[in-house]
Amino acid sequence: MNEGLPPYCGAKLLESGKLIHPFHFNWKNRHDAMEWVDSVLSGVAVGAVDGSQIYSDKNYEIPIAVIQTSRIFNRHTASSDYKQETEAAIIAPREFEAASVYSFGSEYVDARRFSMECDSIIRLMKEHEKLYVLLDGALILSQINVLNKNIREIYINAIMKLLDASEKTNNPVIGFIDTTMPRDITLMMHFLFKLKKSKLADTHLFSHLKWGERTATFLCDRDDRRGEESSSVLDNYGRFKNEIAFFYMRVSSGLPARVEFPAWVYEKGEIDKIADIIRAQCVIRGNYPDILMRAHDAAVIRMSEHNLFYGMFDNFCKVHGINIHKSAKQFHKTINR
Repeated sequence: MNEGLPPYCGAKLLESGKLIHPFHFNWKNRHDAMEWVDSVLSGVAVGAVDGSQIYSDKNYEIPIAVIQTSRIFNRHTASSDYKQETEAAIIAPREFEAASVYSFGSEYVDARRFSMECDSIIRLMKEHEKLYVLLDGALILSQINVLNKNIREIYINAIMKLLDASEKTNNPVIGFIDTTMPRDITLMMHFLFKLKKSKLADTHLFSHLKWGERTATFLCDRDDRRGEESSSVLDNYGRFKNEIAFFYMRVSSGLPARVEFPAWVYEKGEIDKIADIIRAQCVIRGNYPDILMRAHDAAVIRMSEHNLFYGMFDNFCKVHGINIHKSAKQFHKTINR
């Protein structure tokens, strides 16, 4: 069937057999479910990374931003082989200028955050063997196609380094996307079965899945070109262009989640293991992988910390004789606090 598909066909079939892979469980209570979780995760090393940021604030005149990432490692052993590390970095005015970007926008900061998250995952991979690392988001970065070239390159360089490290260390990187609306499989069906092109998202095709069920694994060949003469985001992935695989799986009461990973993970026979790890993580937390929520909770910059940072920035400027011309609105907000 793949032989009849043209380039940019959305997806290609990778895993043979049935389209829907059932998940058989007969847990009677929470205790039974947690016993199954223990059987899946015991001794298995799982990691996760997430990040947050403080954007430059126009009310402070001088562009300065903060990125914070957190990485979690858990080998699920009786000896509590668990580690959480958080790090932060400041983006200074000269960095915005060197990147030729709008200093008070979000795009450059978001790109730097993604790059820092990828670097954190790579460090985890180099420190641990037989590790499964979850990233809160996609490996196929279609959203960057609308960005300026210099910002796109930050994303592409980061994802290429991440995919290369995953392959070299033999540690799968797994993108988990809870809310996702690609049309990769519906486009593939258009070509395979001569159906009319549809705006129906893949997840609606599989809205009937029961909890824990997943689809077969596909290779992504997404058509996110902005005109036929332009390139897709995967065209920028070099040797990984045709090497990102995915499946859909229901692990919540909502639409199925999408799970993305390098194709070599399928070739190594790791798909069922990855599916079970995600199921187990979602049993712990309920509807969402527990380890990703732990990473998020550790990484998030709360409003009190946001205010603390700008208070420190104010003090730094006063000590060093830097005069900041704040907006009248910001002046009154500060007085009211």
